[in-house]
Amino acid sequence: MNIRSVFLGLSLLCSVVFSQGKWHEGNLKGLEDLTFDLNVKGIEDGVWEKRVLSFIELRLMEHGIEFVEGQMPKMVVDVSILDSRIEKVSSFLVMFSVYNYGISEDDYYRSMADTLITKKLMTSKVFSQEVIGQTTSNKIHGDVEKSINRILSVYLDQWYRDNPLKQF
Repeated sequence: MNIRSVFLGLSLLCSVVFSQGKWHEGNLKGLEDLTFDLNVKGIEDGVWEKRVLSFIELRLMEHGIEFVEGQMPKMVVDVSILDSRIEKVSSFLVMFSVYNYGISEDDYYRSMADTLITKKLMTSKVFSQEVIGQTTSNKIHGDVEKSINRILSVYLDQWYRDNPLKQF
């Protein structure tokens, strides 16, 4: 063994031992009430939009996550649909994003108590997931709903990892 391989081995071991966790771990901790926005582009179907909104709201409510107005955190669901009645293939994009303040609530209130307005206060994205798909024009609504359900499952899985006591 030469000195180069020993040095490489030690540096890899140190990087694994002292490495940071995943950036998203803990981002969803304590997020039980959300402001919600649904943005649908490319299709004018108010009944379907209300159906999707109700589905998302009910799915989150069964896990104790409720929608409120005018506060952070904020969940934004963007649905973009390119429905081509002429071509065989239609496309869609579903994006889920959750935004929250960039500093902890305790730090925020501590800065307010000290009459010091913090410069670190900003809105950051704490969760993001996208699905891009192609389907036929006849199946586009169903495939978009399946994609939304899949993203909700990923979100809830991450939420339960960050809030493990909520399972009981």
